[in-house]
Amino acid sequence: MSEIKESLFMHNPYCRVVVISKRPMMREGLQVVMKKKATESSQILLADYLDLSSEILDKVDVVMIELDSSQQEIIEQCEYLNHLKSKSRHVRWIFIVPAHLRNIAVERLLTAKTSLLSLHEPMSSIIEHVFNNVGDAERISKYLLQEQVSQPSITDTVKTNLTFSECRVLRLISKGWKLVQIATLLEKNYKTVSAQKKSAMRRLALKTDAEMYAWIFSDRGKRELSIPPYNQGI
Repeated sequence: MSEIKESLFMHNPYCRVVVISKRPMMREGLQVVMKKKATESSQILLADYLDLSSEILDKVDVVMIELDSSQQEIIEQCEYLNHLKSKSRHVRWIFIVPAHLRNIAVERLLTAKTSLLSLHEPMSSIIEHVFNNVGDAERISKYLLQEQVSQPSITDTVKTNLTFSECRVLRLISKGWKLVQIATLLEKNYKTVSAQKKSAMRRLALKTDAEMYAWIFSDRGKRELSIPPYNQGI
């Protein structure tokens, strides 16, 4: 992302922002630039959007999320993200997406308080969207519209067939959450969450909880579920 060279008008220099990205360089780099351009602004940095709680949403003005998933995963992610959006109507949402997810993001995420940006968006454009109202900036970035959609990578086709919901439950289990706590967090029936866990175990041919935990913390499990260090890539 290119360096900001020009002076930018900022409608809200006191903006409170959540930056969510698996890449530490993305999170920390944006924090440095935002603080430099608007010293009164504040940032909360998260590696996983599942850590975005109602308490955090109540305290912020903007949520910026970098999404880079397969098409199957993004469809289920949109359902969860729209649920969060419905509970925090005061928040503006900025989604940074790759070209191959552009059409899905437009169809499922774009609203009057939503902007869609490119993974290759210049830093100046990101800052403009964060500190200005949606009406003052493009809802769909020209950089995202200009990108050509490439063919899906091989890695998208060799992943396990776990659904997004199953991955989400296993990821929360890896953090020490109990099923009853997961059900409360996701506002799901306990039986639904339990069924998602059992379904994931069947797909992975795992028969016991011990085997499940062994898979979760194996290299493959960490990679599939984006558990550190596999979600810490630059």
